[in-house]
Amino acid sequence: MDYLRLQNLFQAEGRRLAESAAAGLDTPVPSCPGWTVADVVGHTGSVFCTAAEWLRIGRRPEESDGSGKFAPKPVAKADILAWYGDALTRLRLEFDRRDPARPHFAGEDDGAIDFWYRRLAHEAAMHRTDVELAVGVPAPIATDLAVDGIDEALRVLLPLRYDATGVDPAVGRTVGVHAHHHNWRLTLHRDAVEVSRLPGFTDAAVRGEPEDLLLYLWGRRPGTVVSRTGDFTVLAAFRRCLARSMV
Repeated sequence: MDYLRLQNLFQAEGRRLAESAAAGLDTPVPSCPGWTVADVVGHTGSVFCTAAEWLRIGRRPEESDGSGKFAPKPVAKADILAWYGDALTRLRLEFDRRDPARPHFAGEDDGAIDFWYRRLAHEAAMHRTDVELAVGVPAPIATDLAVDGIDEALRVLLPLRYDATGVDPAVGRTVGVHAHHHNWRLTLHRDAVEVSRLPGFTDAAVRGEPEDLLLYLWGRRPGTVVSRTGDFTVLAAFRRCLARSMV
């Protein structure tokens, strides 16, 4: 997906999150056990604040130099939506300083800028869905965003946070993930996960519509919303790895 599309989706999803949250800040969120809608808003706004500061200074904010001390969440729940709106605006202004066709500034060479354009669109969409699961019926996630979210989950977040604890029964085994004509093939190793976009034999497979599959990968939907085939021991190990990575 191009950066302009991601930026537009981020803004639309971010605004809708706030609009939906206004219907019930105290409502428990079934997809985030132990959290209320206000907690989801606070978490998402904190991510936005961190990203905005990262974009502003061109590197990861650090507490030691004071750059990590910014926009603390309000104590009063009644103020959380206004604070969230400020965080959303601050982040949008940082995006507006860049050309979506060439999002980097001189000196920003760590790849984080590209990462944030993508990550924040998915962060907003996932938590907007969480809020709407709590207060009503969630609107669909755009198909192109859902496909890209699957790719981000499998090729970026899972390898980045891979924890093979409990994967022993499936070490060296393969899982296929399929959405329409998009394919991912994962091999679960003890110390890493290998991901390919090329089709091939797999010991187990998961297939579904892009939105259903994305929400399944993030633990927002049960396995009944997708088609699961092959060795269920491998699928269970894959699911455990996802649960530790998709946080």
